Amino acid sequence: MILMSSVLHGCTAVPAAPPPLAFNETAFAGLLESAGEGRRLDHVLNGANGGELRFSHCAQVASTDAAAVREDQYPLFQLLRANCQALARYGAGQPARRSHLPETLTPALVRELPASALPVVGGQATSPAGARVEDAPGMSIEALPGGRVRVLTGTDDSVYTLMAQGDFDGDGVQDMLLRLDWRTRDAFGRGVDLLQITRRSAGGATELNWRLSAAP
Repeated sequence: MILMSSVLHGCTAVPAAPPPLAFNETAFAGLLESAGEGRRLDHVLNGANGGELRFSHCAQVASTDAAAVREDQYPLFQLLRANCQALARYGAGQPARRSHLPETLTPALVRELPASALPVVGGQATSPAGARVEDAPGMSIEALPGGRVRVLTGTDDSVYTLMAQGDFDGDGVQDMLLRLDWRTRDAFGRGVDLLQITRRSAGGATELNWRLSAAP
């Protein structure tokens, strides 16, 4: 199910009923329709040995070691891996029975995410307990086309994209899967991650309850 533009651009008020289980296909470049065979891909990356790596299914992505990808293609491999993980979690998810999140990804929602939702860079200091994205030094935030949100801090340039929404951990409460694309502002570091956020009660804190880069 596609997250239509009305879902991604609507108001930020918490809906009276949870949104349906939905996946943002437009944010997954190279994702094809294939009735009866599962979702197919059309992706080609350069291999570290000089050959090509062709991906027609996400299972191939999961079984490919990062060392097999040419170094300059690694960010694209990270992006493909995060998109496939989002699709897998969506496929295993179910409609939520209740929601305390807005229907859209908005700057207001991203502001109140815990600071742990910011990029994790090697050697980065741990944020203080209770810190939020809005507390990051030099933070500025803006809405981008396509239901994305950009966050600038003193160190990083990050874009959050809503990939899917539904209940992805079985507790009945609405979750959102956000892809995080980031780069360091004064160096060459960059990366992609996938975050799962939720809010368990009306007026409660927005939580980060799963992260691809921290998964086993």
